[in-house]
Amino acid sequence: MSGLVLVECQDGVCTITLNNPRKKNALSLEMLADLEKNLENLQNDEDLRAVILQGAEGSFSVGADLADVIGTPADQEIDDRIECVDKLMLGLPVPCLAAIEGPCVGGAVTVAMACDALVASENSFFEIPATRLGLLYNPDSVARFHARLGSATLTRLLLFGERLNAQTAHHSGMVSWVVPEGSAYDKALEIISKVASTPKAVAATKSLIIALEHGQQNLSDWNKIRNEILGSTERKGAVEKAKKRLGIK
Repeated sequence: MSGLVLVECQDGVCTITLNNPRKKNALSLEMLADLEKNLENLQNDEDLRAVILQGAEGSFSVGADLADVIGTPADQEIDDRIECVDKLMLGLPVPCLAAIEGPCVGGAVTVAMACDALVASENSFFEIPATRLGLLYNPDSVARFHARLGSATLTRLLLFGERLNAQTAHHSGMVSWVVPEGSAYDKALEIISKVASTPKAVAATKSLIIALEHGQQNLSDWNKIRNEILGSTERKGAVEKAKKRLGIK
């Protein structure tokens, strides 16, 4: 590991920090490889309860490190790395939050939106300058953005390369919470602290939301999963705990 990605886990909450502040946490091939390895290590972590992704020192990330971009088909390696990170984030069976301070640009938008929700500070902004670099943005990412944001916001981001501030991103549905500058991570921790301690229900709910975003319409399998959870010891324990808390016998 290069130190370009820092990982700290405490009480089941894993904080992943993009750590190259000198370049405003640009996504170099080396950083993406490290991020991929760390996410692979978390896939089967039975103690994992949540993940928070952030950038070091007031910047989430300015996107692909242009030092690695050469303007030929070889640049596909950057897209492939980002796509792999994207799939690993989506595959984690726990809630993932992106804590956004400052710029979230280009491929960093894809990485952030692989999280289940975004917390953005008032000084943050989102921008995808793909067309200015003569690039058709990754179609898989575009399809997922379209499912979540719709055509109007996607057109502003991709076709016109517009920079969206935190409030605009919030109104478009990209960002779930807007907070004062410097407090995105603290807000993410606060949100995570309220996540239910029912891992089967949480994992199934996350998977269902992702499936719907990908256009899945046949819900018969999900009803089977729901019935399994209805009869699980996890659910029985959660109901008993709720009754005890409310004084219901």
